[in-house]
Amino acid sequence: MTMKEWAERWMEADVRPKVRPTTYEAKRYVLQNHILTKLGDIPLSDLTEVQIGSFLDERKRFGSHRPESAEYPGLSQVTMRHIHRCLQECLDSAVSTGMIPVNPARAFHYPTQRKVKASVLGDSEVEDYLDAAEALGYLPMFTLMLTIGLRQRELLALKWSDLDERTGILTVWSGRSVVKGKLKDYGGNTRQIPLSIDTIALLRQEHNRHPSSEAIFVHSGTRKPYAPAMVRLLHQRIIEKAGLDHIRFEDLRHTVAVHALESKTEAKTVSALLGHTRPYVGAAEVG
Repeated sequence: MTMKEWAERWMEADVRPKVRPTTYEAKRYVLQNHILTKLGDIPLSDLTEVQIGSFLDERKRFGSHRPESAEYPGLSQVTMRHIHRCLQECLDSAVSTGMIPVNPARAFHYPTQRKVKASVLGDSEVEDYLDAAEALGYLPMFTLMLTIGLRQRELLALKWSDLDERTGILTVWSGRSVVKGKLKDYGGNTRQIPLSIDTIALLRQEHNRHPSSEAIFVHSGTRKPYAPAMVRLLHQRIIEKAGLDHIRFEDLRHTVAVHALESKTEAKTVSALLGHTRPYVGAAEVG
């Protein structure tokens, strides 16, 4: 049995019955986009500490890209911890069922990250950020991000069919993701978000740039949906141009939440916008 075959069995028999749909989809995303792309074809019983160590090191240094793509950033400690935890849980289950004698992923450890204080863009900083995004040609994507605070994977997996231009409603799917440059649906929940006329107009402009693509946002060169690392690189270019080096990509989502609350929007409404299962209460809830 290969690692991929075991992971699929583990997800359906062990994970799906015990967790919320959003948690299930998050684990599946990590498996499909990180773990199985490298380890999936290896027989489960042949996995070694050396193979896993090499895999973790490559992901940390290069992310989902090939080593020769040095301009792409590696993965953060937070993302590496998610990858390692998912791999460790999967192999722990294999040990408990007698498929393998020991878990080779337990030879590695990623410490819990110290709490990071989230930053929020002020009104003038939002304008500076969007001015820089426009100058670089990324205005539609990052306007949408700063309007409705999508998760990165939700942003990248949007389709034109998700937007009803007649009603102005955008349907966001929690269970869709980008896998090897293609959009893949895993089911999951949806939420509907009304967009402003100006935002819809920007999305129409984006559509005119690549009308044959099913994805709303695609790389201008490959005509495929953006990889997560590439979008973070675009964000880095924007903040450098705008002079806002204290803002992480995650802070864009936090900015939307805080500005909505400051405008007296009810916490329940903000939570629905962001796709939370609980009322929004602060930085720790933006995920």
